[in-house]
Amino acid sequence: MRVLHVSDIHCGRPFREAHVAAALDVARRSAWRAIVISGDLSQRARPVEFAAARDIVDQFRAAAPVLVVPGNHDAAWWHAPFGYGDFARVHAEYRAHIADDLEPTLRLPGLSIVGLNSAWGTNPPALTWYPRDWRVKGGLTIAQLARARQRLADSPAGDLRLLVVHHNVVRGRLSHRWGLARPQATLDAIAGMGADVVCTGHDHEERVEVVERPTGRFLLSAANTLSSRMRGHRPSALNVIEATASQVTATAWCYDDVAGVFTPGSTTATYGRRVPVSSRP
Repeated sequence: MRVLHVSDIHCGRPFREAHVAAALDVARRSAWRAIVISGDLSQRARPVEFAAARDIVDQFRAAAPVLVVPGNHDAAWWHAPFGYGDFARVHAEYRAHIADDLEPTLRLPGLSIVGLNSAWGTNPPALTWYPRDWRVKGGLTIAQLARARQRLADSPAGDLRLLVVHHNVVRGRLSHRWGLARPQATLDAIAGMGADVVCTGHDHEERVEVVERPTGRFLLSAANTLSSRMRGHRPSALNVIEATASQVTATAWCYDDVAGVFTPGSTTATYGRRVPVSSRP
């Protein structure tokens, strides 16, 4: 079973057509059980950017079933700043162009994927005392975490279980920043959900590793951006998740500017499965 994980396309000024075209080529050339897009499809949440992003999502969807969640750049925060205004308008363009469901669930034979919306703009679930966090930081409420835990628990026995959230759930190595408000408690809650893999974006640093917490463990798949906004002069990158009956592996594929293709890199991590893959066809 193989899942393709891409993130942070940023249709708008940072968009890089060659990077996205190469990612679409990866999607078309192999068989994927599903494709995950972990947010920031747009740069400024503008209709023209979402229209361009919708075309890209449709091309990925032609290769395999797609689950997508919004990122902070997809949230028109100015419609409801600091809890005032009409919050329904914050994701109105995303809903109109990309997907009406901000927290989708995708169930396929042997695979369950649960999405969470961490992009609250400047609303209370994502607010901290630091102004530099406003509009950037994400958040997950207790109710959101409880619903995600239940959706994962409802997965058929033996399914590979993926949780998808835009903001990085661990502290960035290059940015030194947490993606979510109340990061430690939220990370403990996520680790205790029973997900085999947690897919994130936002921090623009490719990263795969096993995360251990007192409440549980999971394989982290943090995908780099496909845009020009790479951090630390790292190349654009996407992640490939591969599962067998006994383990799941995530590998970062980096973009080669000369060849114009994504190729497997040395950044890889393996996680022992809790249960065997479902025997359903």
